[in-house]
Amino acid sequence: MEVILLLKVNKLGDSGKIVKVKSGYARNYLIPKGKAILADKKNIESFEAQQVKLKEENINKFLIAKSRAEKVKQIKSITISSKVGKEKKIFGSVGIRDIITEMSRIGIKINKKEIKLPNGVLRHIGEHQVTFQPHSEIYEHFIVNIIEKK
Repeated sequence: MEVILLLKVNKLGDSGKIVKVKSGYARNYLIPKGKAILADKKNIESFEAQQVKLKEENINKFLIAKSRAEKVKQIKSITISSKVGKEKKIFGSVGIRDIITEMSRIGIKINKKEIKLPNGVLRHIGEHQVTFQPHSEIYEHFIVNIIEKK
């Protein structure tokens, strides 16, 4: 099945590209999520007319994401305190929700989907590198320093 990508899809293509995908992937994921439309004659003609508008929207989203990444880059690290047991191991774990709460205290709004924890939730005190990805092309790393709560 051929579809026209409305957004950039990782490992598939950029916005505006006509790609062949399995019909189930198109019907169950790409089309309902608004990432693609069916590539028939009518849609191809209407898409070409809307392509300029979509490019402007994508550029605006990219610029907004870049400015948000610059704010995170200026911070470089955040500190979260947690109860610690023997062997410097945290009771429970520090996850995405804790990181978002701390970032909002600083004044930076972050969505849950924009934080990537490379090794899963954080379970030990110390410094951990976390990735902030507000856009598919923009990555910014920062440090989460977990300290013992006294």
